[in-house]
Amino acid sequence: LPLQAVKLGCQKCFILSRSGFGNAACVSSWPKSIDPSTGKMEPKVEVYIALPTRVFDDGSGLECNELYWDEEVGSYEIVEETPSVMLNDVQTVIFCTGYLPDQDCLAEDLQFPSLRSDVTEDFSELWVAPDDFKMRDNPLTAVTGDIQPSEDIYISSNIIPGVYRRTLLMSNPRMMYLSDAHSDCSLLELDISAWLCIAYITGITRIPSKAEMKADLDAQMIEEMHIPYLRYYIDMDYFDALSMLDETHWSEDINDPRTTQLLLEYMNYNAGLIARNMRSAHYPVDFGTYNNLNEKGNHLVKLMLASSHARQTISSKSEWATFRDVCPKSFRSIYTGQEASSLPGHWLDLDKGDKPLTSFTILPPK
Repeated sequence: LPLQAVKLGCQKCFILSRSGFGNAACVSSWPKSIDPSTGKMEPKVEVYIALPTRVFDDGSGLECNELYWDEEVGSYEIVEETPSVMLNDVQTVIFCTGYLPDQDCLAEDLQFPSLRSDVTEDFSELWVAPDDFKMRDNPLTAVTGDIQPSEDIYISSNIIPGVYRRTLLMSNPRMMYLSDAHSDCSLLELDISAWLCIAYITGITRIPSKAEMKADLDAQMIEEMHIPYLRYYIDMDYFDALSMLDETHWSEDINDPRTTQLLLEYMNYNAGLIARNMRSAHYPVDFGTYNNLNEKGNHLVKLMLASSHARQTISSKSEWATFRDVCPKSFRSIYTGQEASSLPGHWLDLDKGDKPLTSFTILPPK
């Protein structure tokens, strides 16, 4: 969205992020122009981990602050130690806050348990790690040591509490959902979920018992506690330990082989979940198994890694480069092997009449 705004002539965009997570916060460099007031080359997009807390100058100014969640109060509070960000001459505000599911059209006992007033411990949004849990060694172990799990751990965003594999309501598995996954492959996962629903309805795939469902979700939580880039989001003690690392630490360098190892572990896990659900759904495309991806599954992991590199390796010296200007050689179709086409120029300079530079030919499926 900010890149499109810049392309259409916006002089300056500010992205305000509550958490600092997500693609926009990971972009290493944005398009630049000369600031008339300083004569220096400045980015046209700036990202702040802060949210608006006050309006001034008759509505044209925003004071923004870093926030934290206060469990006792039950609301976000300002981090007093962090200086405010003052934005002046704001002309347009676009809210890109995402959505919360509204299932009021359903009887309460058919809604996500997290939305209901009668939630039981079985469907809590918190989880407790086994007493004997010990994280597998990884490249960050030398820095963090062996961190004991927090007393309460948040349920992973890969899991909907009380919903088996984001599809079956555990208290009544005749109720099925197609829910948006926290994933780089949301459309693919929605399609797989549709096939999974059909497999359950037709009896091609057996609906597990409630005890089997719970054991499966517990096993998934334990596995995610072993993966640094997933544990970071659900275990606040681990989050605090990694947050102490400064911007010069090797984990901030996507080209460091240790960072690549961490990314590949995370991406292989996510691809494994997709492969697992494909098999359960008897989906017409096969990525292998949860523990053993096949050629297509490994190809997906390579695409995920290439996508991360495209955003995080943009040269800070470039005035025009965006992630869309990346060399396309790393992006090939999982199904045909066809390489993505090169752009005929800088993305910011293209208009609707420009055609890609390609020698595209239809390749037979492998």
